[in-house]
Amino acid sequence: MAHDTQRRPDSQQLVRQWALLRLLADATEPYGVKRLSEQLGVSKATIERDLATLERDFAIIEESIGKQKKTYRIDHRIRALEAITFGTTELLAIYAAHKTLAGLAGTPIHDDLASVMTKIRGFLSPRHNGGLDAMARVFTSHARGHVDYSPQRELIDQLVDAIARRRLCELTYHSTWKGTTRKHTARPLRLIWHRSALYLFACLGERSEITTLAVHRIKDLDLTRESFTAPKADVDAHVQKAFGIFVSDKEEDVEIRFDADIAWRVEERTHHPNESKERLPDGTLRYRVRSSAQWEVIPWIQSFGPFAELVAPDSWRAALRGNLETTSQRYRDP
Repeated sequence: MAHDTQRRPDSQQLVRQWALLRLLADATEPYGVKRLSEQLGVSKATIERDLATLERDFAIIEESIGKQKKTYRIDHRIRALEAITFGTTELLAIYAAHKTLAGLAGTPIHDDLASVMTKIRGFLSPRHNGGLDAMARVFTSHARGHVDYSPQRELIDQLVDAIARRRLCELTYHSTWKGTTRKHTARPLRLIWHRSALYLFACLGERSEITTLAVHRIKDLDLTRESFTAPKADVDAHVQKAFGIFVSDKEEDVEIRFDADIAWRVEERTHHPNESKERLPDGTLRYRVRSSAQWEVIPWIQSFGPFAELVAPDSWRAALRGNLETTSQRYRDP
């Protein structure tokens, strides 16, 4: 069987391209590449690649206003839907994407995709609509532990707009861990979908470091009229540092040893883009990664029970040992 070697867009690319489309769709005048790169906080080369990708499927108009300068806008004379044809596998892909995002129900992303499905169904015959329903037996989403975002639909829509336009926000955030509710001036940078929850990467106040905020804990949001320049913080590099979604200042070299009985479960999945895995002669798996997220890595190790051992660093071993001792106390007979 031939393998598809074409690079597929990741969730960050898709969110950025979606923000780019919204920016162009709402613009009263065309945008140049330089202005788009400043608004979205990425390089001009990235914007040019995104525009080339979007031009294949959307009515983006490219106009020359000089020998070397070009601007872009959306052609609002939408192409007739009946002129577009879908193959069975394409319909299945749209259906699957819609179902996969069940955890985002109530958000603009999910609602826009549901609207696409409704429009497609309107142009299908009853027989073909029945075929689309039958696809539920081919692909189904198993969403668990997700957040109900329907009360925050408008807030998320505002966040997307703020990220696309580089608009400062005033937000009220409840920190469940600390038990505090505070107001912040935020420079929103990116929305991230991680383990059935939506997170916001933002710079708070005058700080240059990136803070991770759970969107469902944002209690109030006001967009100001003030724009901000893209911070020097490298969002992509920040994401690379995270084992899951959170990052702290101090990175450490982490080594974990997985028993042979469980090694295959770790081998068959990618848990971090920069991880390394090595099968040892005795069948155990040596797993190495550089991370700062002790509070995410340790619970992951503990999920394997006695089949995994944290080898390094020593400070993390001490923290894990403390967790186990506390847990053991809970299960001792009175």
